[in-house]
Amino acid sequence: MKYKIPHVFDYVYAKVIAIILLLIFPLNIIAIKQNAGSMDAMLEQARLTAQNLADNYMSDVNARMENTQSILVHFLQEDVDCIVMREQPEDDYKYESAKMRFYYNLKNIGGLINGADGYFYYMNGKQDMLAWGPPVKGDNILLTMEDFITSHLEKNGSQGWHIYELNSKKYLVLVMKRKNISYGAWMSLEDMEDQIQKGIEYPGQSISFHEEAAGETDREMIRVSSQEKGILLNIDIPVQEVTGKLSGYQKIMRALVFIYLMLVPVLYFILRHLFLIPLRKINEAHSQLREGNQDYRLSEAGNSVEFREAFRSFNQMADNINRLKIEGYEKEIARQKMELKNLQLQIRPHFLLNTFNLIYTLIQRKEYSAIQDIVLYLSDYFRYIFRSHKDLELFPKEMDMIKKYIMLTKIRYAGCIDFTCETDPELEFIRVPPLLLHNFVENSIKYGMKKDQILQITLIGEYEDQQVTIYIMDDGNGMDKETLEYERNLLSGQIKPKDPNAHIGLLNSSKRLKYFYGDSACISVDSEPDKLTCFKIQFPYNLEGQDELTDCE
Repeated sequence: MKYKIPHVFDYVYAKVIAIILLLIFPLNIIAIKQNAGSMDAMLEQARLTAQNLADNYMSDVNARMENTQSILVHFLQEDVDCIVMREQPEDDYKYESAKMRFYYNLKNIGGLINGADGYFYYMNGKQDMLAWGPPVKGDNILLTMEDFITSHLEKNGSQGWHIYELNSKKYLVLVMKRKNISYGAWMSLEDMEDQIQKGIEYPGQSISFHEEAAGETDREMIRVSSQEKGILLNIDIPVQEVTGKLSGYQKIMRALVFIYLMLVPVLYFILRHLFLIPLRKINEAHSQLREGNQDYRLSEAGNSVEFREAFRSFNQMADNINRLKIEGYEKEIARQKMELKNLQLQIRPHFLLNTFNLIYTLIQRKEYSAIQDIVLYLSDYFRYIFRSHKDLELFPKEMDMIKKYIMLTKIRYAGCIDFTCETDPELEFIRVPPLLLHNFVENSIKYGMKKDQILQITLIGEYEDQQVTIYIMDDGNGMDKETLEYERNLLSGQIKPKDPNAHIGLLNSSKRLKYFYGDSACISVDSEPDKLTCFKIQFPYNLEGQDELTDCE
């Protein structure tokens, strides 16, 4: 009699249609609204960016205008040569010599401050002008300004800052009068417009300066304005350049909503053929196994590569159910490896903070060569600990990281650390857990440093009778008897740490060592206060039986 399963899939079909409608339609509506919101946010962001740029630039223009007026008044009232010229003496030699000295004073100071592009003083009595401004390629700006100012004064033109067009170029010109002298300055508005142009990322925008508010702009443009001392800066940005292709995407999105709704029946039949029918077969097969029919197999091919693989996997599972236990063991081993990697990849915050503080101090000292060495060390350090393809590393690699760390600490504690290393040649071919030895050297510096005394750190490595022994010792502060006894009990596993966040490096080193080399691997410690601290690391290692591995880095 054929096994009958509950017809749960009779209800699935209706649910699939409902889910498709509930997912596709609301999601597309949300996408359209988000798209419209994105356009509004993009336009507002562009407006705020342009407004900030305009305000900042006009604030700078205002500062330049104030600086310009200050330097003009300063020369008028304080400069001896300017005062001589202002009096317009009969002695032409006295006047000309004062004019020459004043020109160079004006040139030197005018070129140093953030003020106008050029300055002028016009002696009404002598009808003589002194003007200075940097040369402009292809344009005799000094001659142009002299002609304009002379004509302007003859017409009794308005005073203050105003915008004028000279030689098809716009200038912001200041003209002031005082008794028998007129003075002022000029700034190139086209240079200002070019500078603003570089600060905006939209090539189609227009930038203009006015003395009166410009007319209203259309909806296809974003306009921002900023005003200082009667001078108005307008920036117009085309909306199309801000939104780009986003508006076209919005139209496409609306069309896709209707297309998706029309394709719901087609999508349902595709899902039914590709997923629902194969899932029903798999469900029936599992039900057969639960009822005790261990000989049940899926003989039909799946409708897709994925389900063909699922059918094959089910048949393999039914052929040998014990493989589930093996997979469970493999998962447990993988979990243990993951935990081991988590122990390995812990980053000490105090180490990073100390390093960043050291970099900050060196920046203040402008010791850039030392900063480069530290940054290169950090790059090597993080590359070393974040490898994903190695559990063990060659001993020379570990020693290279230790030496680089000693170099870093010597930058911080100049003349306070001496490191020596003596190892048997066989150690060049062994592999150790990354940063295991590095941690012990780091702790020697952290806990062993004494004020006004050189810390001697020694690393000795031996290989004998397929046994590796590494000593890491220092002549620093050492440990008292109580601390020494506590550390030994922790390493032997007799006690657990009082603070779960304390002794993490020591306990992790012991766990990693036993994981890779077995329970015979061990770490021991000996110490005398103010004399010596020595960590002894031992583990078995058969060089002859070890696979020949090549360094891929």
